[in-house]
Amino acid sequence: MKETIIVGLPAYNEQDALPKLLPKLEQLSVQFGEAFRVVVVNDGSSDGTAGVLKEACRTYGWLQVIDHERNRGLGEAMNTLVRFVTSEYQPSDVLVTLDADNTHNPNLIPALVAKLKENKLDLVVASRFARGGQELGLSFLRRLYSRGAMVFFKLFFPIEGVHDYSSGFRAYRIGYLNQAMNLYKERLITTSGFDCMAEMMARFSKIGIKAGEYPLVLEYHLKVGRSKMNVKRTIAGYFRLLMKVKPPVQGTQKKVKGTV
Repeated sequence: MKETIIVGLPAYNEQDALPKLLPKLEQLSVQFGEAFRVVVVNDGSSDGTAGVLKEACRTYGWLQVIDHERNRGLGEAMNTLVRFVTSEYQPSDVLVTLDADNTHNPNLIPALVAKLKENKLDLVVASRFARGGQELGLSFLRRLYSRGAMVFFKLFFPIEGVHDYSSGFRAYRIGYLNQAMNLYKERLITTSGFDCMAEMMARFSKIGIKAGEYPLVLEYHLKVGRSKMNVKRTIAGYFRLLMKVKPPVQGTQKKVKGTV
């Protein structure tokens, strides 16, 4: 039986970006056919995002929307998404997450899925720091911050084969997410902000994961609207992970079956 590819999009106030992104995903639906789904978590948007999604659901049969009544943050949107896919889909299925602001090129999705399957990995990260990756449209300070974060996480939460811990563009084997959720008693993500993506990686590092990267050209110049990330708050969140993230059972590591 062919696995289902689920594209997960946490979205907050993306009324202008989604009409640009969703037609690109329609092209992928032709490639993947019936085994293709898109799940958008509308995180209490206060603009016209809900209306855009309501209209899009009439157009795209592969689209499903989960609404938060109020804005709860990226971490809670990711929690909602992970809990939904692990309960509704099979362990062999694949979740691909990417940003809803049109800065991630969905044409990379087939390559991420192919690498995940061919190399029997748990996770593939679309990485700015893999050979061939780039960051377009980011300020010098933002690029410097990204590289500092890479060094920090490689030092304290090393994962072989991964350098980009904050990229939200990833392909996960749902069976691995199930195992991680069980080990952490559904406390895989405890932060509500943008540091949630790095928190997931930090927790994966404590239980073992087979992971790889695929080069990403981050097209930040295509972003519609201002960034929602508070850099100072995110950096502070990274340092808090040193205290928060421990193995799910004290003193144990590498407990996920089949990992290295």
